[in-house]
Amino acid sequence: ALWSTVLPGAGSIYNEFGHRKVQGRANISWWRAPIYWAGLGFTGYFAYTNGTAAKRLKTEWLYRKETGLQFNYLDFTDDQLLDGTSNDLGFDNRSKYRDYSVAGFVLIYGLNIMDAFVDAHFVTFDVSQNLTLTFQPKMYSVRDYGVGLALKFK
Repeated sequence: ALWSTVLPGAGSIYNEFGHRKVQGRANISWWRAPIYWAGLGFTGYFAYTNGTAAKRLKTEWLYRKETGLQFNYLDFTDDQLLDGTSNDLGFDNRSKYRDYSVAGFVLIYGLNIMDAFVDAHFVTFDVSQNLTLTFQPKMYSVRDYGVGLALKFK
């Protein structure tokens, strides 16, 4: 989890090549790192582009209110600059999409850390064919009945 916190995807790569001691379980963690990189790049790009577009729209709206002149977005009315009713490009929509992108970035980053943490704990978990699970009726006393669960490692 520490590796993935510092560099996204590094925890999955470390779990695969630096920490996995179980033979026959190779190449199952490292392939997630490029998926995390792509997700973080995708959401980061859209957070940046929507954030800069929202900033430009807000600057234009404030410029119009202070001077009464238009600088950019000559085809837009003041209402279209704010809510984007006819073009889906207004400040409200762009800032909403920016917030969604930031939330997606944080979600993917957290999923990356959680995945590395869980994988590190299960890296030595025994999944061989020598495990058995049996249910057996069990009598605790003359009036109490139950079910016993036995997990045997051979």
